[in-house]
Amino acid sequence: MSKNEKQKKLRFYELPPMNRTPCIEFSGNREVVIEGSKGVLEYSAECVRVNTVGMVISLAGRELNLRCISDSSLIIDGFITNVEFTV
Repeated sequence: MSKNEKQKKLRFYELPPMNRTPCIEFSGNREVVIEGSKGVLEYSAECVRVNTVGMVISLAGRELNLRCISDSSLIIDGFITNVEFTV
């Protein structure tokens, strides 16, 4: 295999830059950490909608709470029943 072919294969497996895609980490259905947030669009005990660079992330559930929020990340806890991604 030539060096050029190896480089093409490596590029295929590279992840997109973190500043262009959100990083979402779930702890079961009780907590979610979203890095790459650009703001909260909607917030209630049943629904949280978060704006990110490429999509809007909607979380539905019960007793949802914004436990921690910073300029680019947030932590939501509660009982998460549904997650929706809108491009």
